[in-house]
Amino acid sequence: MQRRSSRARQMVVTLVACVVAGTATLAVQQTEPVLPAPREDLVAVPLPRLDELEPAVADQLREVAATLRERTARAGRGLAEAYGTAARVYHAYEFFETAEAGYRNALRLAPGDNRWAHLLGYLYQQTGRFEESADQFIGALRARAGDYASALRLGEVYLQLNRYVEARAQFDGVAEVFPAAAANGLGEVALRDGRFEDAIRHFERALDRVPEATSIHYSLAMAYRGLGNLADAQAHLLRRGAGGIRAVDPVVDELQTLARGERALVMRGRRAYDAGQFAEAAEAFRSALAAEPSSVAARLNLGVTLSQLGDLAGAAEHLQVAFDTEPGDGDAGRALVGALLGLGRDADAIEILTQITTANPDDEDATVGLGILLADRQRYEDAVAVLGEANRRFPGRATTATTLARLLASAPVLSLRDGRRALELAEAVHTSEPAPVHAETVALALAELGRCAEAADWIGRAVAAAEATRDIPEIARLRNEAPKYTGVSCRPPER
Repeated sequence: MQRRSSRARQMVVTLVACVVAGTATLAVQQTEPVLPAPREDLVAVPLPRLDELEPAVADQLREVAATLRERTARAGRGLAEAYGTAARVYHAYEFFETAEAGYRNALRLAPGDNRWAHLLGYLYQQTGRFEESADQFIGALRARAGDYASALRLGEVYLQLNRYVEARAQFDGVAEVFPAAAANGLGEVALRDGRFEDAIRHFERALDRVPEATSIHYSLAMAYRGLGNLADAQAHLLRRGAGGIRAVDPVVDELQTLARGERALVMRGRRAYDAGQFAEAAEAFRSALAAEPSSVAARLNLGVTLSQLGDLAGAAEHLQVAFDTEPGDGDAGRALVGALLGLGRDADAIEILTQITTANPDDEDATVGLGILLADRQRYEDAVAVLGEANRRFPGRATTATTLARLLASAPVLSLRDGRRALELAEAVHTSEPAPVHAETVALALAELGRCAEAADWIGRAVAAAEATRDIPEIARLRNEAPKYTGVSCRPPER
């Protein structure tokens, strides 16, 4: 089997790791007429369409809507609980818009009940609305001092907002209650602050408590890389997985008990997957398939989970069925590619990526992945052709242009190199998006043209740009690359 490049491997791992989250959006926010608000200080609740849901779920949501409609008609006491209870069910099925309206009304009617602030904060955290999420968790802590689950989630949100001082305070405050999660959070804060030794200490403490949290190995790798210890960084990268740390959160955890049928089982499997409990996740996805054999989401998630369990043959089988059922599903195709590469079936992986790009020529991830994989198998001419055609059709796409430029500047086959075109592409991308990697691509193109002094200047710009963004791993990588651009000859060697 051909030796795969680390870049190609990393791209495939990243794409596959996103599949479980990517297929998790179960709630298409197409709504029927809203449930009117009974008072001016409340908001109307949009009701989701039920015609495409499995019968058990549709019946449950009809009952929930009917109960809420009856309670709002009568108003009076208990209305806050009625809104909150209905919102929890909609939230369990990830009908976020409907759940948000219900929680907002429950909070307006019962501001002292921290459940609704906590759940609304979690909803905003799920959907990437981190400023609003922080406000809600702060409100939940005001309503109930000592709410450690809200404090931990607030720390996670602060981390997403790059508010490291506040994040550290929250993680320190819950260290005795959630030692593993707090240690992981403190490690992430230290990593972003450039305190690599502290980060390693915290991450190792978290892994000692939860060895199955294999995603932490990536953070450890970045910390070792920041220290310049590339051997240990590579060792941890090879141990990287998808398992994480999931602290007990009774208010949120109760959501999964409210859902029914295949969708509930898929969501249960996803939560187990996110916690690194892959055997339990696989069992949930198998049960979802038993409940609904045609469920592409269940089959796709099962395939990804089997990959984590090391059963690549079983994973490929399920993923192939999912892809054949919906040939245009890029998530299923990319997950299948990951399993096929793990089995050494590179030619089959290229065929799947070719099918994806043929069906969806605007799928940039698949196109770039195909180009990298072709180059990895030393099919450089085919790689240049694929990326060149994609660049012709979509000239404004930075990732395609950058990948093509780097190949034209450093292809092992000298006859395929075109330094002038590489420089043209690289400069155009850098002008529109002056990121460190784009400055590095300009340097690579200049090196191919033999303009070493200019190349050295541009790699210096790339390092400075990375330092300005405090991207510690990128700083370390670019500094490691910089010496290649010094000396009499800086042209990438023929290999």
